Amino acid sequence: MKDIEIAKILYLARTKKYEVTCATFDTVDHIFKIDLPRSLKSRKLAVQALSLIADGIIKYGYEPTTTAHVVEDDEHEED
Repeated sequence: MKDIEIAKILYLARTKKYEVTCATFDTVDHIFKIDLPRSLKSRKLAVQALSLIADGIIKYGYEPTTTAHVVEDDEHEED
């Protein structure tokens, strides 16, 4: 990758803004744990993170095992 591929990053920002933003912030926080390609090492952290997400090296999304639990308030409780 000679230069930043802006089209990939713009496509990410157009489709899933909230998910991409959260994934990018988390990636920036933990970028020191990731083995970066040599071409990205001189880039800024945000560019590194977005490039890794755009190239599919970093996967993001919701976990399918997460379920929402609804708690119903019982109005007829005895004291």
